[in-house]
Amino acid sequence: MAPTVRLLDDTLIDQIAAGEVIERPANLVKELLENAIDARASSITVSVEDGGRARVRVTDDGIGMSAEDVTLSVHRHATSKIASFDDLVRVSTLGFRGEALPSIGSVSRMTIRSRLKDTVEGTQILVEGGELRDVSPAGCPPGTTVEVNDLFYNVPARKKFLRARQTETSRIFEVCQRLALSHPELRLVVTSEGRTARQYLPTSSLAERAYQVFGDLALEEIHAERDGVALDAVLAAAEHARAGARHLFLFVNGRPVNDRRLARAIAFAYGDRLSPGHYPRGVVSLRLAPEDVDVNAHPQKTEVRFKRAAQLVDLVTRMIAARLSAAPASDAYWEARIGALGPLRDAGVAAAGGGGSSTAPGVAQPVAEYEPKSPNGLRLVAHVRDRVLICETRDEILILDRERADGLVRYDALREATEAGAVARQNLLFPDRLELAASAKAAIGCHETVLRSLGFDWSELGEGSYVVRAVPAVLADARAASLFEDALAALQHGGQDPMSAALRALAQRAATVNGQPLGQASVERIVANVWPSREAYRSCVLGRVPLPTTGAEAAID
Repeated sequence: MAPTVRLLDDTLIDQIAAGEVIERPANLVKELLENAIDARASSITVSVEDGGRARVRVTDDGIGMSAEDVTLSVHRHATSKIASFDDLVRVSTLGFRGEALPSIGSVSRMTIRSRLKDTVEGTQILVEGGELRDVSPAGCPPGTTVEVNDLFYNVPARKKFLRARQTETSRIFEVCQRLALSHPELRLVVTSEGRTARQYLPTSSLAERAYQVFGDLALEEIHAERDGVALDAVLAAAEHARAGARHLFLFVNGRPVNDRRLARAIAFAYGDRLSPGHYPRGVVSLRLAPEDVDVNAHPQKTEVRFKRAAQLVDLVTRMIAARLSAAPASDAYWEARIGALGPLRDAGVAAAGGGGSSTAPGVAQPVAEYEPKSPNGLRLVAHVRDRVLICETRDEILILDRERADGLVRYDALREATEAGAVARQNLLFPDRLELAASAKAAIGCHETVLRSLGFDWSELGEGSYVVRAVPAVLADARAASLFEDALAALQHGGQDPMSAALRALAQRAATVNGQPLGQASVERIVANVWPSREAYRSCVLGRVPLPTTGAEAAID
């Protein structure tokens, strides 16, 4: 019986790889441009005919290649950019797979001419359908020229899926524009059918390059660096936003990327000035350690993975929002609302208030007050190490755990408001974003009435992304997204009494954590609402010390 498992020949392997890397002419232009930039080119010319199907030629003034290197470059997995696994996890170049040239050569007739700067003679090779046909000396300027003719001539099934010439040409222009934006120092000329179609002259900054692309559109420059992440951005005002993120260009370590979470984070920094599904026009470029980015996530290298994706997304939002001219000036506000860095240091200066009015950003506002209910007449004596409250009544000294007491006070206030059907809602000036699993949509629909009765308001952005627009006013100094997520989880898994479970989860989330500094007004608010005589409050009482009677005091004297 003949074997049914066989090894594929090299040509077929290259054609399969080409299907992943080279879907259309724009893909091969991108690969060739990235190779040129990695070769330290300062000037590149791209020429296309018939939308790239008939011919694509990319010429650069980079370091060039020797005869041996040119020949090796068309073999699969031949690369000068990585040599070990450690190099792979710290990739700092744009191209690194060693698949682009052999993949292109397997589905076209390709000519490469290259010359090192310190040599007199260059080298030319001819590749047809993946076969190396000729290697010969050549007279050529320093640098490299790759000419690709008759793309997909030997794969007609793929060729017939290409679009009209104008469509394919337009996509090539888009690729060139992205590369020009990511490398402002580069001189890039693009010709089509023998005419100059695009020309990007070298500039000294991202802003200058952005003005070449966006014309007279007013743009705001943003430069920030924090926690090992450097951000350069040039963004237009909210009134110029467009539906979809097509006009928002994202770069990570000089690499053009598509990342929906980053795009949403940037749009989120504009607050409620952008309509749902709209994104600002402009450019955002991030620089971070190569080992914090996995660029090997997609065959065409258009998508990347981040080691700490959630923290990076929140950090980008804060850095942009803090510097947009129409955004809150207080970075502390964003730390409270978005906060991978945690809530505000003093819960007494969070954005909070009553009954549905938005609070101006950066303005100190007290947490929504509760009516003092303690019948014992508790008085604060000392606040010890941001953890312990020492209080007195007429008869004893009480030692309270501050975090537990705060949680119980908030639970009581929220429970009473819920039972009365009068939960005050705090609208957020800037909605808080969160990402949920796809299964959460059904859970939200199931518990929508209860969530809204608790004071929440939200909307769905799509694909598991939501924004919370309002929270219970008595909890407004806690992060809105965390409150919403905790309430939803408690309602799903709260057993026989899901409402009580939700109230406790919310109170626990909003309670000020022990060790976190808290203002005097906030501490006194907790003390004024503690009922140490009630069974429910016993868990917050760490100790009781009876006060001496008058007779005992006299005996001591």
